[in-house]
Amino acid sequence: MPEFSVPGDLSPDHLVAAKIIDGEKQLLTQRIRHNQQELKRLLHEDFEEVGASGRNYDRSQIIKLLMAEPVDQSPTFQLLEPRIQQLSETLVLLRWKTGADTPSQRTSLWIHSAHGWQLLFHQGTKLPKFPADVATSPYVASEAQAFVRPLRPSDAPQVLEAFCSHPDMARQGEVKNLVEAENYIQQLLKNPDQQVPLAIVQGTGLVGLVSASIDSGNRNAWVWYWMHAAHRGSGLASRALAALADELFTAHQIHRLELGLRVNNPASKKVAERCGFVLEGRERDKFLINGERIDVLNYARLITDQAPPITALALH
Repeated sequence: MPEFSVPGDLSPDHLVAAKIIDGEKQLLTQRIRHNQQELKRLLHEDFEEVGASGRNYDRSQIIKLLMAEPVDQSPTFQLLEPRIQQLSETLVLLRWKTGADTPSQRTSLWIHSAHGWQLLFHQGTKLPKFPADVATSPYVASEAQAFVRPLRPSDAPQVLEAFCSHPDMARQGEVKNLVEAENYIQQLLKNPDQQVPLAIVQGTGLVGLVSASIDSGNRNAWVWYWMHAAHRGSGLASRALAALADELFTAHQIHRLELGLRVNNPASKKVAERCGFVLEGRERDKFLINGERIDVLNYARLITDQAPPITALALH
């Protein structure tokens, strides 16, 4: 392997830096992400990745997730502003940023082994979307491109990320690891005639979920929704619920939609009311949460009700 003089920064056109950048770019391509042998070649046997939630993944878990990734959902990241620093003769640190659609800071540690340069560690940190000028912001287009689609088994990593994003997600189910996320999805997909789970997608993956449990005999459906904590307040939950309601009224010929929410959850209340749901009742002391009894508000929307003035997300 090449010898280094002294530790320090490397220019992108340095021989070693160019190899590191090329290896990183390869890991962003569909050809490599769906090739187990190529992934093993580029990922060190002790590889570890830290997700946005702080969850750790080893090499076998990452390979499994990438191999299961639908081709049409593979990311199209741009490797921007690379900064390369030589830490030792066998360690090189690469820091770079992704494009505007999914802005994040990436950090990769590459090690030279008997198999050549391999990725030893990777971490991605989402960057805030605070455009200075909304009218010309590159983020406006990506928000408009948000949509809903049927939930997939390959959504498990994003489901896990969402459940780890805030303690209140524990109210939605038991998901603390990847296996539990996979089981969570499997249960929702088990009876397609009775469940209609739609993933809320923005950027490269799932950021929330809207779903319905269907009572076909009475043509009723119970609906519910949740969002990754980082995407709450974006308006996507309301637009996704509107899309689900449209799908239930048309494709499934549902007459009545129902939902319930805790009285101390004003954000969920806003979502329901923006989508035309009408308050019908109150269940007193329904839930016991942290030693406190909490009332539940019951909402419903009929197919004959006036449609709310909201733009539903497209259903793909």
